[in-house]
Amino acid sequence: MDAGALLAGRARAEQMMKDQCIIRRVAGEVTDRETGKVVPAYVDVYTGRCKLQSYEGYEQEKNTAGTALTVQRMSVHLPVGAYRINVGDFVEITDSRLDPLLVGRKFRITQEAPFKTFATAYRVFVDYIAD
Repeated sequence: MDAGALLAGRARAEQMMKDQCIIRRVAGEVTDRETGKVVPAYVDVYTGRCKLQSYEGYEQEKNTAGTALTVQRMSVHLPVGAYRINVGDFVEITDSRLDPLLVGRKFRITQEAPFKTFATAYRVFVDYIAD
């Protein structure tokens, strides 16, 4: 593969990233002035384009406290060169041109972005965080 084809693939992958997100990382703790509770302090590590994607075409059943939950694997795609994303970072969709119901959805990154020479995007597994 030549560099031109790779760069064209990256440009096409970014064109498909119609959503905007912010990725935050826990950077210590602070005390909430109103409640007095100690809560995580976050630092923003990435703001920009992304795409939310279903990773697998099937669902898995998990039993939690005697209740069956259906979980579907999701991934977030980011441009190559986005800040180093770590397991445990949090992703929030801040804008979506195609699906307004995505805005405000939050996810936790469960897999580090794989490193490879011919990557057209960083693709990381995420778990949905229900409010």
